[in-house]
Amino acid sequence: MVRYKIDDITDDMLLGESLITHSGKVLLHAGYRVTQKYKQRLKDLGYETLLIDVPGTEQVRPDETIVSPKTHAELSASTEESAAKIAKVMARFRVDSRQEIHKFIFEHRRDLNQYIMNPTISRQLETVLEEIMGQPDVVLNLAALKKTGGFFYAHSVNVAITALCIGKKHSLPYEEMKQLGVGALNYHVGLMALPRELVRKQESFTEEEKKVYHQHTVLGHLMLAQNSQISPNSSIVALQHHELQNGKGYPLGLKGSNRPPKKDMSRTHMIHRFAEIVTVCDTYHSLISDHAGGDSTLIGGSIKKLISMSGLLLNRHIVKTLLAIVPVYPVGARVRVTEAVEPTLRRLGGVVAKDNPQELSRPLLILYEDMRGQRLKQPVMIDTADKRDIKFEMA
Repeated sequence: MVRYKIDDITDDMLLGESLITHSGKVLLHAGYRVTQKYKQRLKDLGYETLLIDVPGTEQVRPDETIVSPKTHAELSASTEESAAKIAKVMARFRVDSRQEIHKFIFEHRRDLNQYIMNPTISRQLETVLEEIMGQPDVVLNLAALKKTGGFFYAHSVNVAITALCIGKKHSLPYEEMKQLGVGALNYHVGLMALPRELVRKQESFTEEEKKVYHQHTVLGHLMLAQNSQISPNSSIVALQHHELQNGKGYPLGLKGSNRPPKKDMSRTHMIHRFAEIVTVCDTYHSLISDHAGGDSTLIGGSIKKLISMSGLLLNRHIVKTLLAIVPVYPVGARVRVTEAVEPTLRRLGGVVAKDNPQELSRPLLILYEDMRGQRLKQPVMIDTADKRDIKFEMA
């Protein structure tokens, strides 16, 4: 299967996977022809790329990721349901705006505590952690991580998965991994306490709006810290995820260490290492969203931007770790050969068939079309780790 942008799909192409909602409803079955009339509808539902069945690429599994689709979908659905209930609690404050927000959150802590990290979410997060810890190699196929949708947990689940992969790469103990996961899943909970129109605003904030928006870090920390089931190491992520290495972040203006995220008692009055991890993950997923909603063909641009922020704004060691586990060329992405010793291979188009965990920039390719987009009679398999003369780029 090959991942195509919806606009590049032609009427003769067959859908390679069934499109299924979190509730289990089938939108379109595998093998269906995605005609023009369905494209805009799918776009409106948040789909930007689809997997297409291409002869000769049956072995390509673009949706294989470090966390199973079922586990990802279940956690996404639970967190979105939780967010809806939290929103109902916070709606009481908006009805009676005379009450001070900090006092309201404290007085309604029992209601909030039964929705934030409820037992179902806790169990599902542990399943995510167990699946990640059980993998021999950490290779994160971000293109396969489904967008969760929703107002609050739009990408918190993906940030949590990415953060846990970084934690595993640094060999964090199991208990620390759990604390990191809880912090990463709830780092934006404070946004629920802000006016919805402010959070959704597309234009630049006024100075007064900035001051209000910045409060989501403090409010999120308060919402988590008053829950006895949540570790301080988790709740502090909500407070510090907008702090920067150069000390010019908010709300406290803390500086970072630019060290690996290992436990270190000398790290006082600095950004917490879990917050540093989540800041990198949040920034990267935001960059992907800015680039055509996570289109895998633009991952390279996001990586360059992330590198430019490394050291000054983001912890350079954590950025380096993320880049070591995220393939520049994700499985299922379309590619085209730009240079090759064999003339017959030049300008051929194909797909990334399999990652090479030892060298993510040199994957296994299947070439299936010529430079005019015409299908080859026989697809060609190329291991770019062995054929160093082969150079290629995203198609």
